[in-house]
Amino acid sequence: MTAQQPDIQWYIARDGKQHGPLSDVEMRTFVAQGHLKPTDLIWRAGFPDWRPAPTVFPFQAPEPPAAPPQRASVSRPSAAPAPASSSSPAAAERSFEPDRIRVARDSGSDAPSKKGRMISVGLLLVLVAGGGGWYLWQKGSFGGGDKPGEIATIKAPPATPPAGSTGETTATAPVSTAAVEEGAQELDAKFQKTPMWSVVKREFPDWYNEQLREAAKLSAQNEPQLAINKHLAEALVALRRQHANEALAASTDKLKSVANAFLANLKSLGERSVGACYGFISQGETAPVVLEIMQSPEQGASVQAQVAAIFEAIADGRKTPTSHDRAAKEDYEVLVQELTKLGWKENDLKVFSNPSALSREPPARVCKMVQDWFVAHLSVADKATQERLLVETLKPVVSG
Repeated sequence: MTAQQPDIQWYIARDGKQHGPLSDVEMRTFVAQGHLKPTDLIWRAGFPDWRPAPTVFPFQAPEPPAAPPQRASVSRPSAAPAPASSSSPAAAERSFEPDRIRVARDSGSDAPSKKGRMISVGLLLVLVAGGGGWYLWQKGSFGGGDKPGEIATIKAPPATPPAGSTGETTATAPVSTAAVEEGAQELDAKFQKTPMWSVVKREFPDWYNEQLREAAKLSAQNEPQLAINKHLAEALVALRRQHANEALAASTDKLKSVANAFLANLKSLGERSVGACYGFISQGETAPVVLEIMQSPEQGASVQAQVAAIFEAIADGRKTPTSHDRAAKEDYEVLVQELTKLGWKENDLKVFSNPSALSREPPARVCKMVQDWFVAHLSVADKATQERLLVETLKPVVSG
């Protein structure tokens, strides 16, 4: 995978159609979830031409069956990729709908439109994929609902890059090795006061030391603290995703700890502001509002506690992996009973299981529904049922 850079805007060409822009975090999420195809073409500012996807993001898993070859009409972009030609109104919308992530933009302009971009990269979305949508689709209660595996699209405010930004890195003065090592030692002393970094250092010492040095280097280059936090958060998210299967192989008690920490984090962020809760749901640890909060150890304690719980689960799954059964229809019926106790009606279930409907809900309601979803899971009395449900619902929390 390419080196991480701030404010990169990625574009994808597939079957002669152009899609994007995607932020660097969104693009890496797209790749991590297996939606990029070997036949796709990739472009960002700084590339002289479209590049084959495998040369930019090497495929680590067996390649899926080859898609139709790219049209020759996809040509080299100038300031931005040339829009894909189209002769039909449907194609003009430039919709891009792989199995679980949808990217779309306004149809009225050839230039990329950030305001029209929608991409499901949030944690939530979780929930529709992991449970409610599956249950309701199986039950067929609401006919015409979305199929399992689809994730609701939550539109998060796009970050605005600096004027004239090209996505290319700027040359910086070299930093001495001694200064980097000294800075890394200072960061280590600070980080080891927190449970999150303590467990990460314990389980992944080489990775931890590498990130310390990189953060110290950024600091020595006078990068703003927010940029350093972003680097660390994105690196931590990548590590979490890499070891998601080990987290899901943890004991039931560890899985419950993750669910409780996730719920406590949402409640804490919600008490701060609806925007903080909603930002975390839609963008995770790398949401701008969450990065701001993380600059204060006290305010960011709930986020760190959740991350620590996930890495403790990873440690448990690595040491003594546990095999968990998949949730069945009957399990979701129990879950719906718990949601009913919380006041959910049929329309609430319908909204929560429908990506387009959920994306139109006010942020405050989305935050409340996600919290209810986890409260219901943790309220299931039968331990075996609860275990099966938690494994499904926590998949996007640890890998999203």
